[in-house]
Amino acid sequence: MFLLLVSFLISITIGALLVLTFLPAKERTLTGLVFGLCAGAGLGMGVTSCLYFLVLFLGQMRYIVLIEIMIAILLIFLWPALIRKKIRPKVFEDGPRQNPRRGMRTILYAVFGGAVVSSLVSLVLLFMKDPHGKWDAWLIWNTHARFIFRSGDAWKSMFTSGLDWTHLDYPLMLPLSVVRAWQYAGQESLYASMAVSLVFVCAVAGLLSASLSLLRSTSQGLLGGLALMGGPFFLMLGAYQAADIPLAFFILATVVVFTVHDRFPEKSGQTLILAGLSAGLAAWTKNEGLLFLAVVLAVRSVVAVRFRGWTAAGKEFLWFMAGALPVLAVLLVFKGGLSPPNDIFSGQTVQDMAGRMADPQRYYEILKAYLLTGMTFTQGVMNIQSGFRFNPGTVGLLLLIVYLMFMGVDVKVYDRLSVINASLILFFMAGGFFLVYLLTPHNLYWHLTTSLNRLLMQLWPSLLFLFFMAAKTPEQVDMGRVFMAVEAPRGDGRGRKKNKNALKSKGA
Repeated sequence: MFLLLVSFLISITIGALLVLTFLPAKERTLTGLVFGLCAGAGLGMGVTSCLYFLVLFLGQMRYIVLIEIMIAILLIFLWPALIRKKIRPKVFEDGPRQNPRRGMRTILYAVFGGAVVSSLVSLVLLFMKDPHGKWDAWLIWNTHARFIFRSGDAWKSMFTSGLDWTHLDYPLMLPLSVVRAWQYAGQESLYASMAVSLVFVCAVAGLLSASLSLLRSTSQGLLGGLALMGGPFFLMLGAYQAADIPLAFFILATVVVFTVHDRFPEKSGQTLILAGLSAGLAAWTKNEGLLFLAVVLAVRSVVAVRFRGWTAAGKEFLWFMAGALPVLAVLLVFKGGLSPPNDIFSGQTVQDMAGRMADPQRYYEILKAYLLTGMTFTQGVMNIQSGFRFNPGTVGLLLLIVYLMFMGVDVKVYDRLSVINASLILFFMAGGFFLVYLLTPHNLYWHLTTSLNRLLMQLWPSLLFLFFMAAKTPEQVDMGRVFMAVEAPRGDGRGRKKNKNALKSKGA
């Protein structure tokens, strides 16, 4: 168990040092440390899985521990020198703020703390109930990990063994993270795959809350974390030990780093190395990550040219690719030398795809699934047995709409580019999923009911980040005015007028 923990400690250390090196930061507050730790935890897991693949591919697996320890020590010694040479702008300042009511802040902290404890307990119970994860973990991720670990030097034979039904074309970030932990421990352990899932669940929730706290306000960060943890499906999918939550982390990290860069673009170009690294690791995690990388490159290029001109956009592209190219090289080796063709596009003719795209019934079915699944996926109520249905209970999107109606929108001038950038990325990702469903050769109903809720969850943390970046913070709003608007009696309007006069008398 100790060596298993060492493997994760090394990954998180490497990732945190990378974040602290390339990301300008505010003074070392507790929130800033949480930000660096959560961002580094996910990035470190991705980076060490790439490193492990290269060592495995070259047949030098026995040196993996020594290589990683040397990299961690090197970063520890280089980090102070790199930090001193950096320009450290206050990129997280969001202008003057009103002090929120102490009682409201205390309540938010208490509710957030309760949600964290409840989420961790729920994860432990889910792990105890299904220690091997759910279907995709059995069929794909943990199966691949066991084949690679048990095959030793013959691990490449897995890709020619007739196991195509386990989706051998899927990238290896998740299974290799598990194998790497087993390599440190010297044996297989169920705790490894659980720990990988736990790290990414905590990294997503922590990064969302900490980034909003630093970029907007503490209350906004707490609300963002509560909105994420309040959806049961986020925790359930994390406990399933599938790759959707890790992919959600890399998508969120990319969006967050772009936002940090856009605060002070002339002083923080090097932060885009982290954005490129995160987007590349998304492609190394799932095939949907390849779509994400393509969307990011296209959207960001257009947005940067539109807002900053060709020269600045060219510099951004070079910084971004400096982070993405090392991961893409690893992915190219995997896709070019090991991976079989993808089951959705292999064997299809242009006529087959054109026929599906010309079928209006497919558009109707997909749009219907988007609507119903979008209203319910955060609760985890949709599955292949029950199909699509509307859950009249608490639904995430409706709550956000109501919240926005009362709080209002406040997009700062310096955040306008990043909000547009994130909005377009998420829009075209949803559009890309739509196109894949149009073209899929599988039964459309089966494909939608078994995957759409997971695809939307990949985007959900980033959507929450975008939402709370655009919404007014509790510090900017007179909460008494909001509560009075909710509690104002209906009827002849006299109660409403009375409340209004009361506010005037108080100088509101």
